[in-house]
Amino acid sequence: MGTPSGKNISMTGSSDQDGSTVNDAPLWRHVVKLDKSPGGGGNRSFRCNFCNIVYNGSYSRVKAHLLKVKGQGIRICPKVDYESLKSLHKEHASSDQKKLVSTSTSSIYESPLPISSHFMQVKKRKTEDEEISPAVFDSAGRDELDKKAAKLFYSSALPFNLARSPYWRDFVTSVANSNCKGYSPPSYDQLRFNLLKDEKTRIERMLDKVKSSWDQTGVSILCDGWTDRNQGSLVNFMAVSSNGQFFLKAVDACGKGEDSKFLSQLLAEVINQVGPSRVVQIITDNASVCKAASLSLEATYPHVFWTPCVVHTLNHGLKNICNPEYSIGNTQRYEVLKWIPDIESDLENIRDFIVGNKYSSSFYNKYGQLRLLKVPETRFATTIVLAKRVKEVKDALMKLVFDIDWEIYSTSDKEKAQIFSTRIKDDSWWGKVDYLIEFTEPIVNMMVIADTNEAILHRVWEMWGLMLEQVQSVIFRNEKKDTLVDNSDFCNTVKSVLVERWDKNDTALLCLAYSLNPKYYSHTWLKGEWGTRQCLAPHQDPEIADKRILCFRRLYDNPYLLRQIQNEYGKFATGSAPFDQMEALQLRDDIDPISWWANFGSGTPLLQSLALRLLSQPASSSCCGRNWKTYSMIYDIKSKSASARSEDLVYVHSNLRLMSRRTEDYIKGPTKFWDIVGEDSDLEGQPELDLANLSLDDPVLEPMMFDEEEDNGVEMLNPIGTSGSFVAGDEETD
Repeated sequence: MGTPSGKNISMTGSSDQDGSTVNDAPLWRHVVKLDKSPGGGGNRSFRCNFCNIVYNGSYSRVKAHLLKVKGQGIRICPKVDYESLKSLHKEHASSDQKKLVSTSTSSIYESPLPISSHFMQVKKRKTEDEEISPAVFDSAGRDELDKKAAKLFYSSALPFNLARSPYWRDFVTSVANSNCKGYSPPSYDQLRFNLLKDEKTRIERMLDKVKSSWDQTGVSILCDGWTDRNQGSLVNFMAVSSNGQFFLKAVDACGKGEDSKFLSQLLAEVINQVGPSRVVQIITDNASVCKAASLSLEATYPHVFWTPCVVHTLNHGLKNICNPEYSIGNTQRYEVLKWIPDIESDLENIRDFIVGNKYSSSFYNKYGQLRLLKVPETRFATTIVLAKRVKEVKDALMKLVFDIDWEIYSTSDKEKAQIFSTRIKDDSWWGKVDYLIEFTEPIVNMMVIADTNEAILHRVWEMWGLMLEQVQSVIFRNEKKDTLVDNSDFCNTVKSVLVERWDKNDTALLCLAYSLNPKYYSHTWLKGEWGTRQCLAPHQDPEIADKRILCFRRLYDNPYLLRQIQNEYGKFATGSAPFDQMEALQLRDDIDPISWWANFGSGTPLLQSLALRLLSQPASSSCCGRNWKTYSMIYDIKSKSASARSEDLVYVHSNLRLMSRRTEDYIKGPTKFWDIVGEDSDLEGQPELDLANLSLDDPVLEPMMFDEEEDNGVEMLNPIGTSGSFVAGDEETD
């Protein structure tokens, strides 16, 4: 007869009707045996002591249920935790081992194999290895480890973005796959002393390999300033070449932000540290103190040029267009452009009205998926960024003002609600927003391309000309005019603002780099197939020619070398021997310019060497100011200690972050932009979404940290520090 339903059976040494006993089937202890199944065999009903659910099956299903073995026709037990699972596995393994020994002992005289045979050893190892299967570990062990990792984050207030760090992921993966049993993490003192020293040594060895290439490729020194809310200042220096970028050092500049001599002294120290003969240019922003400091070095280092950051130059031009200043001598320009600051004011009012009031915010949240955040003035193209965001949420805003319940709310704040509704319902106003975004798009696109540490110096002149043409094309198309016969006051005004900014920051080095790009001597370029107009070759453009000659004279003070470089350039520009080969002429615009010079420039060694250096240089310093959280951390360290160890920590911290950006995983996968999004322990939102939408369309342009804070009720996109100049105020150069 079957055991009465619900009645437990004595377990000690008992034998079930399927032939199994508690000794050889120990997991019966953890279930309550119920009625025998009508079909006979070893099947019966049983209730799990962990989950209290009744199942049907033999001991094999009991084992699969409790040991979490999938694919056995029974659900794995959801209530067995990791510690219980280990205990169950030990019981099961112990029983198997006893059966193995018992079987071996009883058959010792029957089998030709001794107990200590290879067969027995293999069976023993197999039993031990299978104690906890990978499938079981994935389900139970992983949950337990996840909880331990979470405790580490919560208890130490670590930023959640640390989970995306490639270094964190590499450490955890290495530990999981390591054979180092009993490993314990490094101690407090090991991290502060030995390991820090070892890591700095490792980075320096890597840098030494890169430094050896600077003799051929040259290197650019990038200088960027940072200021926090309390006016704490840093100036940091980086070395950038075609082989990557390295952090060199950061200096506390408190109280010396406007001292050009102080900055000049720092630049000289960095040049000597890198090697004067290797340095091609110094790239800074457009602040007058940076220009003065850089130009003061020309007497000592005539071959080192100052290059103002192209992105900052474009941003200043965009600011002058979007926020024209009124003056007696500037009335005409102000009148032509004044509709743009009016649009900007409307955009800010719309944002403030939505975010700054809980009622309007709740209405907006019914329809809007993207947040309206405040963009600080320290960022690039702030007006355009805000205009694009408001345009993105246009549908949500339209639904809001036509909501039946909106009429009820609007009576409680009638004046603001009426202005808001009027703007949202005004098609002509939206047309102006679209026009603002459209005609500034070529400017923003050039900022996107130039904002990189890649070699771009030789392309700046070309990009500038094409950008002006594209701006003109958009304006004339909007005004329904012909560029050949008509005139546009608005286009002339916009172009005059941009050209004024360009004239202040155009340099001889840009012209020389442009002159050494073989593409600009090709037939396709000269015929205008790359743009909308025919172009002059660099050696035929008087302005470029004058600045190129100036560069040659600065670079080669030896008369013999000066004549040699001029002679070699003449052969290159005119396609004379050794550049008269058909293949060299045909490939001028078909292959990378560095590859072209490597293939066809050996006949003019002096010019080839110069070309390979200039064609490897960037044109922007903004790439070294992309992580305000890093600067904040650096300033905090340096303000507390001036020891060599603190300098080492800053050096290691900065270079590890820069090195991770060179990998493919940095732009895709689980570690994508790990060091630039969500630096704080932010429990809300999706910081990467905000980054993608609030930078200039491309997260690579402005990889910066977003910090949402309440500013009079307005959510604020706010970097920890201020970029754009050596000091807090971004003073323009004259």
